[in-house]
Amino acid sequence: MEIRKYKGTTEEEARRLVKEELGIDALIVSVKQIKPKGIFRLFRKAYVEITAARDDRTISKELPRINLKADDLLKNQEIIEDTDFNHKGNELDEFKQFIAKYSSKQKEKQIHSAETINSIKKSIDEVDEDKVVDEIKSDKLINKDIFIEEESIEETPTLKLIYNQLLDNEVDEPYANELMNGMVEYFVNNNPGIDELVSIVYKRVVKNLSDFQVIDTHIKSNPVFFIGPTGVGKTTTIAKIASLHTLIHNRNVALITADTYRIAAVEQLRTYANILGIPIKVIYTKEEMLEALDFFKDKDLVLIDTAGRSHKNKVHQEELCELLDSVQQKDVFLTLSVATKYRDLMKIVNVYKSLCDFKVIFTKLDETLSFGNILNIKMATKAKLSYITFGQNVPDDISEINPHKIARNLLGGEDDGSSE
Repeated sequence: MEIRKYKGTTEEEARRLVKEELGIDALIVSVKQIKPKGIFRLFRKAYVEITAARDDRTISKELPRINLKADDLLKNQEIIEDTDFNHKGNELDEFKQFIAKYSSKQKEKQIHSAETINSIKKSIDEVDEDKVVDEIKSDKLINKDIFIEEESIEETPTLKLIYNQLLDNEVDEPYANELMNGMVEYFVNNNPGIDELVSIVYKRVVKNLSDFQVIDTHIKSNPVFFIGPTGVGKTTTIAKIASLHTLIHNRNVALITADTYRIAAVEQLRTYANILGIPIKVIYTKEEMLEALDFFKDKDLVLIDTAGRSHKNKVHQEELCELLDSVQQKDVFLTLSVATKYRDLMKIVNVYKSLCDFKVIFTKLDETLSFGNILNIKMATKAKLSYITFGQNVPDDISEINPHKIARNLLGGEDDGSSE
C-alpha cells in the first residue's frame, strides 16, 4: 500500500493532485484544514492536506472503469482490447480472460435456459397419463427417502429450472423442496435425460393430487354440507352439482339453504331449484334442519348451503359448528377460491379444520394462471380434493379435479383454466 500527502489551497485542488498522481481509484484516508502556527502565521495562508493511498496491485491509473454487470461484459472486453496498457500486463491478461469466460458462460446459460424450458414443455406434452397412473399404482416412483437431503440445486441448471417452474406457479417453497427431494443425487448417480427428470416430478405431483373424492352417483348419499368464506362461489357450485346429478345421473335431488343472511343467495338457489324441478327448503335453526332432512329422507342426494362467513368471526363459526353437529352422518365440502393468497387460505383452512373434517372444492380456476394453491392446500392439510370450477355456466363449468392437468400447469405447461 502506497500512502502520500497532498496539499492545496482548496480541497478541490488537493483532490485533483491525488487523482493526477494516484488515479481515480485512490483511497482518501483523511482531509485536514491546516492553519499556520507561530509568530509568522499572519504571513502564511491556510491550506488543505489530503492523505491518500493506492493499492500496489492496482492495474493502472489508465485503466478505464469496468462495468461488471453481466450484460455488459462483452462490451467491457472491447474497451480493454482497444486500450493501450504499458504495465501490469499479467494481471490485465487474467482479468481479460475472466471477462471472456464469464461472458461466454452467461450466453451459454441464457441459451441453455431457453432450450431447457422448451424441453420441459415438450416433455410434459409427451407424458403418457395412463402409464403414469399405472406406475403410481404399482409404486414405481423413485423413493425420496433413500436419497440424501440436498441443501441446494444451484449447481444443476436443469433441475433448478424445473424447481423455478414450480415456484413461479406458486407452489410454496417447502412443498417444491419436497417434490425435488433426492433429485440431485439421482441426477449425479444416473445421468438421466430431461424427459426422465420432468417425468419424476410430474409423477410426484400427480401422486399427491390423486387422493380425491367426489359425490358417489350410484348409491344414496349422506346429506352434503357446503361451507366456506363468502364470495368463493359456493351457491353457484351447489347449483352445478345439483344439475349434474339431476340432469346427467337422473338422481332425486333436494336442496336446503341455511344462508338466510343473504336474501339474494336464497333466491339464487330457489331459481336454480325451480329450473331443475327439484324441491328446496329454507331453514333457520338446527331443529328446522333435522325436520327438513327427515322430509327429504327418500331423496338420493340432499345438498345443504350454509352461510358464507368471515373465518375471523368466532360467533358465526360457533353457529356453523352447532348446525354441523346436529347431523351425525354427513359429508362436508369446504369451498375455496384458488385465486386467494396462500397465506389467507391457510388461515381459513385452519379455522374450518377445528370444526369438522372436510373435502376441498376449488373454484375460480378461470381467474388465475397458477394452480399452485391446489397442491399447497393438499400437501398442507392432507384433506381429499374433489371438484374444481372454472366459470359461471351451470352446469358446464365444473368437473372433478384432474391431477394431470394441475401437474402440467405447475411444470409450465399451457393451460386455459378449463377442464378440457
